[in-house]
Parts: sequence; structure tokens; C-alpha cells
Amino acid sequence: MSASKRKGLGEERRAMTAVSSEEPSVAGGVAGETARAAGSNQKDAEDSENRALGKRLRDDLHAPALPPSTPSQGKPKPNPNPTTHVSTAAGTANRFGNVDVEWALASLSAADPKLAEVIAQAGVLPRIASCQEARAAHHESHRAFRSLARAIVFQQLNGAAAATIFNRVKVLVGAEADDAAFTPAAVTNAEASALRACGLSQRKLSYLQGLSAAFSDSGVLSDTALERMSAREVYDALIALYGLGPWSIHMFQMFYLNEPDVLPFSDFGVRKGVMRLYGLTAMPGKAKVEEIAAAWAPYRTLATFYMWHVADGNSKP
Repeated sequence: MSASKRKGLGEERRAMTAVSSEEPSVAGGVAGETARAAGSNQKDAEDSENRALGKRLRDDLHAPALPPSTPSQGKPKPNPNPTTHVSTAAGTANRFGNVDVEWALASLSAADPKLAEVIAQAGVLPRIASCQEARAAHHESHRAFRSLARAIVFQQLNGAAAATIFNRVKVLVGAEADDAAFTPAAVTNAEASALRACGLSQRKLSYLQGLSAAFSDSGVLSDTALERMSAREVYDALIALYGLGPWSIHMFQMFYLNEPDVLPFSDFGVRKGVMRLYGLTAMPGKAKVEEIAAAWAPYRTLATFYMWHVADGNSKP
């Protein structure tokens, strides 16, 4: 990878390293990691900022994605206990992407006794239903482009500042009252100086222009193209773009594409949930998270939602 590419992904990687997820679920708050060495105050500040970024992106990117690890390609595990029933709230969607939610949760429960306790306590999480509802609304063109553009603008900024900048860009391209007008062509045709005047840094401007080119009529990406790609193909296509790193892509795949087998192993909420549920004495790293999560395949996205639920203190570990 070129030096410019590495520099270009610095912001997103810091979000991954500090590990995003202020609110692993919908409304709770996850505190920063406990400082364990001198200089931890700076790290705590970065954690807080990036966890806030995590919440904003998850709230915006209503669609799934590919995990840092290659998604499992195997067939769904049979439910060893067909009588297992997971309670569902009224109006809860019974599918997530292409999988049956009740079957998937029963399979997760059979594979992991500790996770089974959480699922039994919580039932089908509202987050699962909201993802499916958002998925059903994916009828507008360029929606994937808008979600990714917003993710770029919001990187490393507090919510109020990022929202102000993004709204200025929307006004500039004529999309203030109609999100559908926020298109690759509209961004491409906008003057660079005018976009900078909205508050975009030069780096984010270049990211946004690159994203617009990739989603343009002559580009290789579109809502339709992404829908037809495998999880690995989506990941490879997006990671090649400046300004999008692994964590942002995983969130996009989970919340926008509803990919069922995504494991964002560096996410703060996932790590905290794993630590609490499995009685670990310290925040786990990639290897430990992947070791525990191996039992969750091919439904690691759904298990991730429950780790956020646990991290928020909503279930007894």
C-alpha cells in the first residue's frame, strides 16, 4: 500500500484502534477503556470521540458488511434443538438479510451456552428489526453512496460539527430537502472551493471526490452492483477507496447490506461485551475475540448485536 493510502486511512484506523462504539446498542453509553499506563488520558479522549463516531455510523449505515475475517461460506448449522423458541416482539422482522432470525438465534444458542443465556433474556433485539426495516426501504438510488459519504464526513468529528458540515454539503448540491438529490454527479459537479467552504478538509474532499468517481455512471460501484457482490467482493471494492478502512466497511456491511456473518473484532463494544460475558480480566484482542466468535459463524453479525447489548449492561454476564 502506498504511503499516501496509509496516510489517507489514518483517521478511520484510529477509530478502529481506539475502537469505536460509544453506544454498542441503540441508546446506552459505553465508557472508555480503563487507563492502564501513563498517558492514558489522551487515549481515553480518543476512545470517547471514536465511540461517539461508532454510534453515529451505526445509526446511519442501516446495512451489513463483511467481517475483518472472511465470512463463513458454509451452510447454516442445523438447530440441534428444534423446540427452542426465541420470543419475538410484535412487529419484529423474522429475517436478517437472507437468514431466518429465529433459526439463527436458536443455532447461536446451541453453539454457545453463555450467549444462549443473553438471547433467552433479551429475545430478538430491536436493532435486528430496525435493520430489516431500513433494508426494506432501500428503494432509492444512490443510497449506498450517501451512507458512505456521510461516514467519511463524520470521521474524527463530534456529532454537531459533522452534521453541520454534512448539511452544508447537502445544501450546496441541492439536496437540502431531498436526500435523493445527493448523488455522485451532484458532488462531482460541485466546485472544490465551495465544498471546502462547507468545512471539509482537503483530505476529506479528496475522499469524497474519489467516492463520487467510484459511484459515477462511469465508475464500478452502484447500489445494484453492491447488492450482487459477495461479502468479500464488497469489502475488497470499498477498501480500495481512499478514506474507507476496515471498521467503516464492516459497519456498512452489517447495517446497510445486512450481511449475517460479520465480525468487527476491534469494535470497542464487541470487545467489552466479550470481556463481560466471558469473565475476562482485560479487554480481549483480535485473537481472543476470534477464538470465542468462531462458534458464532455463520451468524456473527447477530452475535455482535448481542455483544453490544451486553456491553451496555442490559444483560447479566
